[in-house]
Amino acid sequence: MALYGVTDADEAKPKWAVRGGAVDPSNIFATADGWVLRHYKNAAKTAFWDEILVSVDGIVGAGGRGTDTLGNADITAVFFEETTYAAGATGTVVVIYNELVDVTNGATLVVTNTTDSASITATAAAQTDTNRVEFTFTCAAASKVHTIGAQTISGTIVDANTSTASDKVFVLGDTIGAGGSGSTKTITTT
Repeated sequence: MALYGVTDADEAKPKWAVRGGAVDPSNIFATADGWVLRHYKNAAKTAFWDEILVSVDGIVGAGGRGTDTLGNADITAVFFEETTYAAGATGTVVVIYNELVDVTNGATLVVTNTTDSASITATAAAQTDTNRVEFTFTCAAASKVHTIGAQTISGTIVDANTSTASDKVFVLGDTIGAGGSGSTKTITTT
């Protein structure tokens, strides 16, 4: 059995990387060097090192099992950074891609207060060469339940160092629990 999938449909990720397992599949993505596993050095995920799993040098011809089989960057997970936020605090929605992307300042998505059906716009700052796009929003001033669901991201997100449009539509199945846990799709301000 192959260790890697071949198509975008099976995310072409290692089959041994399973959500909830020892290796988080959202930390594996394609780069110009090949498939990498990103190891974060801090909780804020601002410092990291990349372990090359399959190098570009090891990829031969079209239809191989590496980055040459990927199309546009696809969304593989969407989640709230934390499980709860203080009222009025800054919240973060994280969108994970299967390869590196560039984001134009002002890309947005919608966070809904299910308590009163009021929408909040979450905005991403300009980012380059990342597979982890962070959208920030201000939580409601009072206690509320916030959710993210299937939607289309507004703004420009392209495959890194290209003008090829990346996936900006995510479905309910892409949204996972707060902190990437897979357990719930909501957060509460307290």
